[in-house]
Amino acid sequence: MKFTSTGGMKSRALTELIAAAIIWGFGFVATVWALRDFSIAGFLFLRFTIAFIVGEIVRVFFFRRKFWDAHDFKYALLAGVLMAAFIIPQSIGLLFTTATNSGFLTIMYVVLVPLLSFHKKHSWKVYALAALAFLGAWLLMNAVVLEFNKGDLWTLVCAFAASLHILYLGKVAPQVHDAFRFNNYQSFWCLLAVIPFIGIDPKFSIHSTNILPWLGLMSTAIGSTIIGFMIQIRAQKVLSETTAAQFFLLESPFALLFGYLLLNETITSFQALGAILILLSSFLTLKVESSKLI
Repeated sequence: MKFTSTGGMKSRALTELIAAAIIWGFGFVATVWALRDFSIAGFLFLRFTIAFIVGEIVRVFFFRRKFWDAHDFKYALLAGVLMAAFIIPQSIGLLFTTATNSGFLTIMYVVLVPLLSFHKKHSWKVYALAALAFLGAWLLMNAVVLEFNKGDLWTLVCAFAASLHILYLGKVAPQVHDAFRFNNYQSFWCLLAVIPFIGIDPKFSIHSTNILPWLGLMSTAIGSTIIGFMIQIRAQKVLSETTAAQFFLLESPFALLFGYLLLNETITSFQALGAILILLSSFLTLKVESSKLI
């Protein structure tokens, strides 16, 4: 069904963004499943190998795009390396923390991106909201009782690296010829960045006889890596970046929901407050950015 009106196109885009948030929220649970049998290096190697191959098949046979673009291939190099820089610590973190914690700590990139934009002048509101987000992270990490989880710390590293990835994409996106092909190249470079870790992974494994690890792997490769990105690009053709980003925040509540339903995860009242503070500060940061108060 095709929408001819602007309102109809925006309604479809918003619906698709909710679907993307559900996919990405489930992605945290899927990663936990995959890491039950696959090692981190093995999981990431398989994930991006599958994403690149399937993406290329879809691009060539369904989109009928030309096979090679040196321009996009070159610009995707740093994007792929930065992607590896945030996905590796996120995966390590999920070995030790919950999908719920990972989901909320990861979206701290929303408040970190403005802080890392050193060429811009920021109002006090941005710094106040960043402080609120870190207070939320402190509560979510159960630091009230001084029980720091190293998985949460790895996830904070992930959020920082994800911020750099977002900043880089924001810079090069206007120059990208084909977003879908660019994402395939990005997956390729990320795969190459992951390969060196195979040699230092003492428990390297790409084998499993159980269905859940394979389900988790395929979900992250095809769902999170290919479909989620396709939805994002389609949506941002008719929606502003700020509107889209507000819907991206929904991946955290969905991570909480799926973690509760599928992994029997629970959080304390302090951790719930921390999650709310992170979500609130991220949402308000987007509001501040969009209203040009910085």
